[in-house]
Formats: sequence, structure tokens, C-alpha cells
Amino acid sequence: MTDGEKIKVKSNCAMSQSLLYKSLFEVKILHHYFLNKGEEEWDTMNQEDKDSQEAKFDIREILDITPTSDCTQALNAHNCVFKRTSAGIIVGIKSIADELNAGKFKAFVSLSETQTFRFLVKLKDYNFMNYTALSLQSSRGKMFVLNNSITNASNNFPSLSTIPPVFENGKLYLPGDMLSDNAVNQTKLFTALVKTSNNPTGSDDWLTEEGNADTPLNYVNINDSYPVANGLFTYTMTEKDSYPIAILKDASGFTIKPETEVLQGDFYTLQVDMRKYPEGIYSIHIDSDNPTYHDDVTFYLLQSNDTPFTLIEIKVKSKQAVFDLTNQEDLLSPVFEIRFRNRRTHWRYLGKIFSTPYIPDNPLPLTRYGNIEIMKPPKPEDTKTIMLPNPSVSLIKAEALTDINETKYYSEIHIN
Repeated sequence: MTDGEKIKVKSNCAMSQSLLYKSLFEVKILHHYFLNKGEEEWDTMNQEDKDSQEAKFDIREILDITPTSDCTQALNAHNCVFKRTSAGIIVGIKSIADELNAGKFKAFVSLSETQTFRFLVKLKDYNFMNYTALSLQSSRGKMFVLNNSITNASNNFPSLSTIPPVFENGKLYLPGDMLSDNAVNQTKLFTALVKTSNNPTGSDDWLTEEGNADTPLNYVNINDSYPVANGLFTYTMTEKDSYPIAILKDASGFTIKPETEVLQGDFYTLQVDMRKYPEGIYSIHIDSDNPTYHDDVTFYLLQSNDTPFTLIEIKVKSKQAVFDLTNQEDLLSPVFEIRFRNRRTHWRYLGKIFSTPYIPDNPLPLTRYGNIEIMKPPKPEDTKTIMLPNPSVSLIKAEALTDINETKYYSEIHIN
């Protein structure tokens, strides 16, 4: 945030001080469907081209970001200004110069280290999931939580999303699923190109990327997705006649003891009343009178019946100093990032000019800008090739999700 107009006030020691607005924090949202050009990655462009692509991108067209009611109260109480920008959001705070540290500023109204600012993110573009590399399976009852609190110590600054999971033997992955080579110290990102259960190492089923200064590996992924409890948390046992025994902890690891009720049925159901507890991440460990039964669930407590697509949660103090908003009360003004990866699909060309459907061998990235050249003679006997158009994002054929024998997601292009 640019410095606002200075306001002169008198301190207790009769010295004149200047009040102005400084950035408390900023969140930039980068979506590579809009930033990339065809197969050219935004991160590898020169600065002029990067700026040009970024100037075309306005996040306000696809996402609606608003403070929660509690956040609005906290912003007002601390003399903060919230602003939506084409790149994301920024929060400014009324500040005063630190007389002991030149060039440093403190909040005019002191910030508690436990203060949290929360923002609800809702989708405005109904094609968003079509061009974004996120799961197309039902996300009902879940939301993405992107935060600087580092609950699992696997964020890399400035990213608010966590490192993706590592490969699990026997698990089936769908196109677009992302994995990491290491759950804490990630050096490679694997993205499934087709439905597969193969290990990413050495497999053509996966796109492998190595991280460096020009290629960050941090994208919103399944590890950022949490089941949501809207005041009440419900857990149904998966074994008959197994009675639930639960231990509930908050994000700091402290055990809490809310009121619970066990509902009878073919399978016992545990209902936990969380309505008097603050919003945030909680974990519950389930045992039973069956010594072999164990389960662990991490969920987000949301004291609202309206579950958003994403919740952005920014705390004044994190578990890593680089994510903090202040240092000895001095403002650090961090700029955080949220990155969404653009989806890749297999392009399937159909129409009278083709003797059979034409599908290029490899999945190709969907982008708003740039064109990927696909040259093909429509029929084997044709001597001339034609330039084939790129697909729209209005429809994705997620056949790998619904057909046990299919391995691909398709974008169809009809040419008559």
C-alpha cells in the first residue's frame, strides 16, 4: 500500500509525530491459466512480458474475497483499511514511526500476537474448476484453507499453500493430481498426466518439474483442503458395534473437551458440539473398544452455515518468523502468494473433416492467452495440413473419473 496522507498528532511528551497508513500484509493470487501464454510459463518470461501478462489478469473477475464479520470488526478496531486489487487483497494499517529504529513503523493500535484476519473466497467464474488443476471429484463439505500459520511446517515463503502429499503405493491418482518428492523439503513437483497408480519416479504418466528460483513449485493442492464442521462435528464409525472414544485438539496441540453425544444405529455416530469454540483448524483422534480401530481427522471449524470455496487466514505471529506480520511490534509488511495451476487435458478433435477423432499424444495446457500450434492433415489421404484451433474451457470431459477403463480428461473441439 502506498503511504497515505500524513496526520499530525501530539504525543504525551509534547513531541509531534506523524501518522500514516502502511501495508500490514498483502496477498497476491497468481493463476497460470491467465499468466501463461500457450506452453510458455509465466515464471520463465522476461520481466517485460511477465508484467504484460499480469496486467491482463484481474482476480476480481473470477474470485470474490470478503472479510468475515469478525475480521471486519478486527480491521475497524485496529484502524485498518481493506482493499481488493487486480492481484488480490491488501490490508493497510494506521501506523506511527518507530522512534528507536529509523525507517521502521509500528501499528498505532497495538496488534496482539494471537490476532487472526480471515477472508472468505467465493467463485464468480463457473468455469474455474475446468481450467484449474484441482480435483473434479465432489468437494461438498470441504474447503481450501490457505494460511501463514504453518500448522504442519511445510509452507515455503511466500506461499500460503502447503507442500503436496508424497506418493502412496496402491493409491489411484487422477489427471492433475500433484505430488511432492518430499513432504517437508520439496525439490520436485509431480503432476499426473493420466489416471495412474504408478510411482512418479521414472514414469511417463507424470510431469516432473524441479524447483528453482525461476520455477516455484507451490500450487493450491489437496493438502490445503479440509472437511468443514459448521458448529457441529460429526463422525460415523466404519465398523459395526465399535463405540467411539475421541481426543480433540486445537491447532496449538492443546486438548479440549467439548460436549459430545453418541448416536446409535448400525454404526455409532459421534457428534461433537463445537459452537462455543473459535474458528480454526482442529484435529480429532478416534479410538474404540475395538483395539484395532484408529482414525485421525483434521477439520476446520467454521461458525457459519455458508461454506466458501476457500478461506484465507492470516495470523500476526506464525511458527516461522518469515511469515510474521510484525517483529518486536515493527511492521514487516509481507507479500504472500497463492498460486493456482492451469489444467492440462487431452484435446480431442471431432467433425466431418476427420475420418476418426484426432487426439494428440500428450495432454496440453489450457491458457487464455497464446496459441498452441496443432498441425494435422484431416484425413490420411490429404496432402495438406491445417491449423487446428485450441479448445475453450466451457466443458471438460472428465471420463477418467467416471469410466474405470478410461485414463484421460478431454477437451473436445468440434470442426465441421
